[in-house]
Amino acid sequence: MRLNELLGRRVVDAGGDDIGWVADVRLVQDGPVLPSMQAAFRVTGLIVVEHHATRLLGYERHVGPALLRWLVHRRLGEVWYLPWEDVRLADPRIEVARGRSDLQHLEETPRI
Repeated sequence: MRLNELLGRRVVDAGGDDIGWVADVRLVQDGPVLPSMQAAFRVTGLIVVEHHATRLLGYERHVGPALLRWLVHRRLGEVWYLPWEDVRLADPRIEVARGRSDLQHLEETPRI
């Protein structure tokens, strides 16, 4: 599967309720060494926004000027981080093993 196949997909919780849309994918470069002499990337989680968005500009993490943060959060709604082990791919949507109330907000996750 290619990363662009994940972006923009609808996400539902364990009860089938809509959560939002995949806005970004979090990766770690700790896989096997490739012929290019760099380690392969591995997906560690998804960043999901309540309202459909085309681009995250970095302001979803509560950084930058207050007015700009407010505008971005107004557009995105809630922003969650879903660990990859909680995600199940079910074409055409993505299902998460937890309920919406149990999801972790992105600003609460440590930055790697």
